[in-house]
Amino acid sequence: MKRTTLRRRDFWKTGMAGTTVALSPSFDGRPVGTTCPAVSRLAGAASEGETREGTVVRSDMAQCKPAKNLTRHFENDRWQLIDYETTNGVKGVMASARPDHTCGELTLSLDVKGMYRLYLGIHLTKSHYPGDSPYGQLEVKLSRDAGFRRVGPEHDTVDEDGSNKFGGEGPDINRVITEAYWKTADLTGQALSFRQPQYPYNRPEHANISNLSYVKLEPLTDREKEEWQENQPREETRKLALISCTGQYTGHTHGTYSFHPTSRLWFQDEFEPFLHSDIKIFIFEALRGNFCLYRTGIGEVGTPDNRWQRDWLDPLAEFTKRAHDNGMKIFAGMRFIGPQYPMNVAPIAWARHYWKHPEWTRRNQEGVPLAGWSLAYPEVRRYWLSLLREALDYGIDGIQLHLNRSEPYVFFEEPVVESFRAKYDQDPRRLSIRDPRWVAHSAGYVTRFVREVRELVDEKPGRELGVTVSGRKNGQEAHYQENHCDVEVWLRERLVNYLMPTPYLHTALLQKWRKMGGNGIQIWPDLMPRAQSAAAYARLAKKYYEAGADGLCLWDGERRTARISEWAAVQRLGHIRMLDRLMEQAPSYYRASALKYLGGFDVRWSFKDG
Repeated sequence: MKRTTLRRRDFWKTGMAGTTVALSPSFDGRPVGTTCPAVSRLAGAASEGETREGTVVRSDMAQCKPAKNLTRHFENDRWQLIDYETTNGVKGVMASARPDHTCGELTLSLDVKGMYRLYLGIHLTKSHYPGDSPYGQLEVKLSRDAGFRRVGPEHDTVDEDGSNKFGGEGPDINRVITEAYWKTADLTGQALSFRQPQYPYNRPEHANISNLSYVKLEPLTDREKEEWQENQPREETRKLALISCTGQYTGHTHGTYSFHPTSRLWFQDEFEPFLHSDIKIFIFEALRGNFCLYRTGIGEVGTPDNRWQRDWLDPLAEFTKRAHDNGMKIFAGMRFIGPQYPMNVAPIAWARHYWKHPEWTRRNQEGVPLAGWSLAYPEVRRYWLSLLREALDYGIDGIQLHLNRSEPYVFFEEPVVESFRAKYDQDPRRLSIRDPRWVAHSAGYVTRFVREVRELVDEKPGRELGVTVSGRKNGQEAHYQENHCDVEVWLRERLVNYLMPTPYLHTALLQKWRKMGGNGIQIWPDLMPRAQSAAAYARLAKKYYEAGADGLCLWDGERRTARISEWAAVQRLGHIRMLDRLMEQAPSYYRASALKYLGGFDVRWSFKDG
């Protein structure tokens, strides 16, 4: 792995000097003193082999409480304790739990006072579980945290300069312990609690072995404490929009189950990663087709009888309160999902609104139905507006139309064809779907809907409208026009407050839109891909800001938070003046240490059976 040397000069730095002894048991059970030298890109090390004075490594999970939740004998419903040693000299006992066992919560005493940076060491063990769920394999919290945080492996992203992650040329992921920066906190009187992922993140499609190998605590200097305080979020740094996909609630369109939370603690855990961040707008996808994540009187709630159950909590109400309590705006997002065919029988696929009026469907050139309603029909637009009106009544701050998925929104329906023929005396079904006249004509129906949503939003003073549109995809030029989204018209008519292109956006197009939108419209491009190094996030943010972006958005933001070393950078990307420092220092947020021994075996020469 490439070695990176960094200077220690501010709070982003996690430089280390000197050596600290951390007590952990040897393989025969006797406590031994071990040093924790910095190797590779360990926490901004000044040079390889140095350790910041006062650093503490808690590497003995056998010290966790309650002891009844621990075992060394592969008992069911217990955390399995396994001895290990890394090639850089850390010895300890890791704790692992199978997803098909209920192993309980563990608490590890940290026994330090003052401000520290916390790093979590995790081993992704060799197993038949996929290990690549974006939702994490562990949940952690400090004593004074409001909720648990999901944490997962981060092994599949390599920074372009090679300074952050390891890839195909690096060690096998099952043969290392990955260490990621989590947070900075005053640890006086605090312990660390951890547990297996809770439902729905422990369902079979996400199943993974939970593991915690060690916790590294690195003290801050007095200057770093000042800089940490100076760089807390402020109103002028709140330039991020987190777009939350709610497939975990409604079921994903490929057929997973629906989920209706019944505990307020569950919502607190979900919101925990967004606290103390630069997030200004929490965009909650409250409407997926007519499946509504609130107590609707018009749409669907995912049960055969379409009745709201007494023990369900209202997700839109819960998140509205949490967003407002933490100084954020909340928008209700809407995606135009239709029926999912042929073998998906989950509630998200039912789309009973569609089957009541299949005559309003979109159609291709041959008149064959598409799986979704057309915005060309006034009845369709009125139905969607009625659902959006319900959501606005929750006291939310705005609406977000997701016009980047479920496209096209208008196609070759009879009223569209006839109106085109009346205007141009041609049958559009015999033209290219990219014919400029056809694109502009069909886009007019989408713009009509955007105008109607704008009027709806304006019924409640102070509410805002955001639109998510397609930028560049798969290396091609922007294709928002092919989705019949006439962005330029929206900008000229000032129909939207926020324009959020995803997944990518050429800076030339951003600059064009910035000029057209003037000061009244905010342009917030998406930071894709979903998984990238902390430094790459900072580089992309800087590129967009320099091209004229007012802020940044994060599509599927809830899937990004478990990659804690990346999220540590993402949550500060509204601090524009800090981006250069962050690009330099972010590689210190993550490293991988090769295992030397695991469970008494020599790792280098073992486990080679494919």
